[in-house]
Amino acid sequence: MAIDVERIKRRHAIAEVVAAHGVPLRPVGSRLVARCPFHEDGRASMVVYPATSSYYCFGCGAGGDVIDFVRRVERVGFREAVALLGAERPEPIDRPVMPRPPLRLSLDDRLMLTAACELYHETLLRTPGMLRYVETRGVAPWLTRYCRLGYSDGTSLAPYLKRRRLSLKRAQELGLLFPSGDETMAGRVVIPDLRGAHCGWMVGRIVDGLRSPKYRGLALPRPLLGFERARGHQRVFLTEGPFDWLTLVGWGLPACALLGTQPGADTLRLLARARSVVLVLDTDDSGRAAAIALAASIGDRARVVELPEGVKDVNELGVQPDGREAFFRAVDEAERRARDVASAG
Repeated sequence: MAIDVERIKRRHAIAEVVAAHGVPLRPVGSRLVARCPFHEDGRASMVVYPATSSYYCFGCGAGGDVIDFVRRVERVGFREAVALLGAERPEPIDRPVMPRPPLRLSLDDRLMLTAACELYHETLLRTPGMLRYVETRGVAPWLTRYCRLGYSDGTSLAPYLKRRRLSLKRAQELGLLFPSGDETMAGRVVIPDLRGAHCGWMVGRIVDGLRSPKYRGLALPRPLLGFERARGHQRVFLTEGPFDWLTLVGWGLPACALLGTQPGADTLRLLARARSVVLVLDTDDSGRAAAIALAASIGDRARVVELPEGVKDVNELGVQPDGREAFFRAVDEAERRARDVASAG
């Protein structure tokens, strides 16, 4: 029976196969680079091209598709390499998901979210323990005010909305209140997504670490946090969490946060006009995988920052005495790698 090579290549992403063979990959633009496993490689000479399911080493000249890579690394013939890939695995079933209609915020909705944001902000400013907490996370007082950070004491929101003659039922629908009337953000530091003079979304971070979930958002589509302020900049920094985002904003950078590792449907469209997208994701497995996927989607405009060894995320780096300097050195290194790959290609 004839072997359908193209079908095998569709089923087995070359980046996943290379990584599964113990070859660490580093995304640079739409490509991935690594030290070649087929010769003594002093620098990252091998380039993996996910778009064409191929690879090439500029050091030793090895290159080909995913089958060729398995054949070389396992030192087997063509059919043995196909067998190792498991060519008879059935293709996954594509189950289309019906999109949920987008929720458009009315003027009253924006007024309600902005009122909650201002209440939480004033509560934070008069709660010394919470102010100390955000400062331990590297957030300076000026940044707390600039980003309108807040704190929910769990008791003030419903009475405040009543005084403002804003609907408690709508507050439940937006995710500010539980059906019981309790505040969803109770005991949390609140990071709002500001859109001009209004708040369009917010996320709360638990402080004591004893309850879950760690982060809680509203019952609204998840935004690209900070996009309104980063809009129009030629270079945009993209990170994972709200406190990572705050660290970058504190350094004067146009930044957005994914609020996780899975980008929303509109993320790439919103970033399409930026000439350079600097990815600063966490150093765990999910963060690295997300960086690889995003770099491949964004293409040559992507720059992937490798944080220093032992640092979990940019917020952890930011609280270190030399964190800012170390970060900008890592950004410069990411730019240099991108130039090297561009000139090699």
